[in-house]
Amino acid sequence: MCSVVKNGRRWRGALVAVVASLLLVGLVWALFGQTGNFEFLRLDDPDYTYRCAFVKDGLSWANVREAFTNVRHGGIWMPVTNLSYMCDITLFGPGAGAHHLVNVAIHALNAVLLLWFLLRLLVGTPRRGVRIAGRIGEPPLPEDACSGRAALVAAFLLTSFWALHPQRVEAVAWIASRKELLCATFVLGGLLCWLRARMREGRAWIPALVGTYACFVLACMSKPTAMCFPFLVLAVEGMVASWDMRQTTGDMREATFVIRHSSFVICHLSFFLLLAAATGALAVYSQTHPEGHAVRALFSASFPWRVLNATVAVGLYIFQMFIPVGIHLDYRAVPGGWPVHGVLGLTVLALAMLAVAGAWWWRRRVRRRAGQDPAFNRFWLFFGGAVILWFFAALAPTLGIFGSFGEHARADRFIYLPAMALPIAAMVLCGARGARALPTWTTGILPVACLAAVVAVFFAVAYPITASYRTDMTAFAHTIEADPGNWRALAHVGEAQCAAGNLDAGIDLLRRSRATLPRDATDGKLAYALMRRGRAEDWNEITNVCAAIAREPARDVRGQALEALGTAELKARRWSDAVRHLVLSMRAPGRHYSAADVILKLAFAQHNGGQPAAARKLFEWVRDSSGREDLASRARQVLSVLEVAPHSMLFW
Repeated sequence: MCSVVKNGRRWRGALVAVVASLLLVGLVWALFGQTGNFEFLRLDDPDYTYRCAFVKDGLSWANVREAFTNVRHGGIWMPVTNLSYMCDITLFGPGAGAHHLVNVAIHALNAVLLLWFLLRLLVGTPRRGVRIAGRIGEPPLPEDACSGRAALVAAFLLTSFWALHPQRVEAVAWIASRKELLCATFVLGGLLCWLRARMREGRAWIPALVGTYACFVLACMSKPTAMCFPFLVLAVEGMVASWDMRQTTGDMREATFVIRHSSFVICHLSFFLLLAAATGALAVYSQTHPEGHAVRALFSASFPWRVLNATVAVGLYIFQMFIPVGIHLDYRAVPGGWPVHGVLGLTVLALAMLAVAGAWWWRRRVRRRAGQDPAFNRFWLFFGGAVILWFFAALAPTLGIFGSFGEHARADRFIYLPAMALPIAAMVLCGARGARALPTWTTGILPVACLAAVVAVFFAVAYPITASYRTDMTAFAHTIEADPGNWRALAHVGEAQCAAGNLDAGIDLLRRSRATLPRDATDGKLAYALMRRGRAEDWNEITNVCAAIAREPARDVRGQALEALGTAELKARRWSDAVRHLVLSMRAPGRHYSAADVILKLAFAQHNGGQPAAARKLFEWVRDSSGREDLASRARQVLSVLEVAPHSMLFW
């Protein structure tokens, strides 16, 4: 009868957990389901999808092989993520809506996995995962610590806090952030398998351990930042060990089993670290040898500046975690200068450190005066160290201290996995309340109501931020509103304005971007826009803007600046220079738009520069094969003139 009652409770508990998971999925869909009507963002989305040679055609053996063997594409090796893009295209077509909805589905799955991880960590993990006196070790909490229903409510609200936070918008609403989502999926799956494997009951732990290794490898192939996985496992062990400090009995048999379990953990952590080191080495090679670019230096700025930039980024992450203001796409970096909002970031981080130190000192003093057990201090030492380890281990690969992304140490997508430290910490503290490590006021109706209100507020804040990702223009316009000096947003909105025909407004924004931070890509966009406008004063400005590229043509990867420079030289009747730069523009490795315009201009330059036979072939190609009626009409006019006066000068 007793077993029947226990089984009934187990089934009811599982059913309630499933209902909570479905409700969580519904909340995620309510917030992010709107992205199904969104477009691609021109920042990285095209390079990962419809411009990627081995992704745009969907699944095939050749494309799969290329995804796994091409370690230089985009400066990052992520074959699993590329396979997911291929599956989207094969199943749903090349449109952006399917990519967005798959992102939402993966985020919903991550929310469910986090919910089950919190429940497993708190009420379902044996203390040491070994048999003690013929039975599985006791749960980490006493029976009165936190009931199953209370644990489920706490886990649901904390997971909702994480899943609906405005900081999650960039990772979910930006197609190029798929790698963050998949990496977190496999990391959480690996940790759940690890919690199962550490129980070591019968032979069930063997497939769970295999699942842990498989998830770790898949996470690394989704994004190399998964190299933090060994440290996350260590953090989980530290959280469980914190309960051991409060519940140890001093039994010699327990000490023996602890030694055995420690050997088990150390052995597998060693293998995890070897895999992480291999992933890190491959990531360094991919970053420094990107496809289609010259070899890059691993460190893009000085070490002191990278440390300062990373410190400010951590402070701003913490600030926006509790006060989500100023959240937008692509936070600005100032290479070598004072980081944006640097004072705020350093102040918040200093206050956070002082608050932690003050709380530690005060609670230790109170407990010592009350004559309570010293295990309390050991609990807080292990628990606090484990939470801090989770946060910084997951964040360290993206802070730029040890890699080439030091200029961009801050992005909301980078905090996707580290931010789980907050709900994990709160969940363990919920159990600590039951173990009488926290005062009474920390649990009950009031904190639950407050947390639910915070989740509702964050949902309301995140909804319009998500809506701003609808198009490239709206996303970066929102960025400019929050940060008027964001050079990348100015460049993207300026390019979008030019593409829409608003050349004057677009050129003004591109000039502002170039004044904030001169870059070759911005120079190319500005020169190309000036070429399209074609005023008399624009040709001299093109020459000035492209002065550095004229000396080093390889710097113009897309060929826009070279085309504009060649056109300006064509207008200035410098035929040989025009021919050289127009040819280089056609051969630019990153050129992804039609070269018919360049070929027609090259024909003009060659004819006037003394190569009439070569020029005539180009005119005929434009007339017959360009596929553009405006250019073909122009070529026919020129050819008719050459029939009458074959040696006459032709002017663009």
